[in-house]
Amino acid sequence: MHINFKKIKSIFLFIFLAELISFFTYLVPEFRNLSFIIITSLALILSIKDLKYGIWLLLVELFIGSKGYLFFFAYEGISISIRLALFLIVMSVWAGKLIVSPKLIKPAFSKKQNAFLYYFIILLFFVAWGLVNGFLNNHDFNNIFFDFNGWLYFALLFPLADFLKEKISRAMLYHVFTASAIWLIIKTLILLFIFSHNIQGLVYELYRWTRDSGIGEITLIQGGFYRIFFQSHIFILLAFFIFLFILVKEIDKKNLQQILKRCNIISLFTVYCLLFTVIIISFSRSFWVGTIAGILFTLGIIFYKYNFKEAAITLGFIILTSIISLGLVVAIVKFPFPNPLGGFNTGELIAKRVTTANEAAISSRWQLLPPLLEEIRKDRIRGQGFGAVVTYKSSDPRIMETTTDGFYTTYAFEWGWLDIFLKIGILGVTAYFLLLKMLIYTGLKSSFYLNWGLVTGILVIFVVNIFTPYLNHPLGIGFLILSALLINKT
Repeated sequence: MHINFKKIKSIFLFIFLAELISFFTYLVPEFRNLSFIIITSLALILSIKDLKYGIWLLLVELFIGSKGYLFFFAYEGISISIRLALFLIVMSVWAGKLIVSPKLIKPAFSKKQNAFLYYFIILLFFVAWGLVNGFLNNHDFNNIFFDFNGWLYFALLFPLADFLKEKISRAMLYHVFTASAIWLIIKTLILLFIFSHNIQGLVYELYRWTRDSGIGEITLIQGGFYRIFFQSHIFILLAFFIFLFILVKEIDKKNLQQILKRCNIISLFTVYCLLFTVIIISFSRSFWVGTIAGILFTLGIIFYKYNFKEAAITLGFIILTSIISLGLVVAIVKFPFPNPLGGFNTGELIAKRVTTANEAAISSRWQLLPPLLEEIRKDRIRGQGFGAVVTYKSSDPRIMETTTDGFYTTYAFEWGWLDIFLKIGILGVTAYFLLLKMLIYTGLKSSFYLNWGLVTGILVIFVVNIFTPYLNHPLGIGFLILSALLINKT
């Protein structure tokens, strides 16, 4: 794969400007709605001119926007996110062009991808049933809407399929993805430095902006070490394995002298180490479990495609990367200027994160499990439909502050696969499993190394979804759609 660093730099600068504007609208709320109107108007005009511009904007927002509220329009208690606005713009323009000039929309699916389409349609049948079933069970309308709306992202399958027919569009997608990953890396490292050194004048405003925009969470863990977690870090985790296969391909059959002469390999290795650094900083147990599963799967692929020696070298490479990344985390937090707070023990910190079972977040997750399973048992086959709720006793301090007894009722659950099971039943879950199996099986049959990275990413997000919901959210659905369209296309 040819990497155009100039294009990546241009996209990176665009993302940086967008984040600055977002932060500015937080500081000066009077400009929030105006900026939203200007951005969406420009996106609509550009999309009408050429839909690819709207899709690029949509993808950039998907990769960096976490919950989708980097920009939003707020009026009388109603908020419209930039993610929803871009989705509606892309879908409306694509549908309009399809209606006006249907001949311009050429068949987007190859014969090999038709099987993917069938599996998607089967899954979407059960998703549609979950919507109908939610109304049949008289669930609250607002709960149904907000529970279901993330699944609408599957509709992007068709405009994205049309967009990714062209090789130049697929190359642009890789550049957008890479620039977004680099931005997430730099943003995470900067926030870690600012908070671990308690830089006055920035800490409070950055914390509130990060929370209010839904970008992520910033939490003090121990001795000046702050956990910096974005929902969009899932793309860092996925990029970690995609870049790994790119590096394996680049390094294959080249000696050390040749490697050192190739600037792009050094750059890729630097980015790769930084990806692992962010995975550590996120302090997400589900990400760490997904990382372990992905590494084992990767080693299996390399052993099968190459040999044991290559798999052993790759493992050594990953170990080296982890050591460098851990060292980088410590160096950032304990950098001697200006007045670091760091007094933590790295090994103790990680061990505590892995073994602690009584922490509020994980305790609440386990407290949710019995009542959630009880609700699932009520209708295992059909599910209870979108908007179904579960009441449980939570240990989350934020919930304890707003309730007298700690009991909390919600339609959204941390247990991703169980959430899907409750809403669309065992048949719907089986349809989802079969889709993922089909994508992984097809990607592994390919001889193209990027496909191996994509299917590893699919497996990783499957594992992460056990503990943290992604495959019923635009972030996971978006990656799944892109992976399905890229496999056997590249």
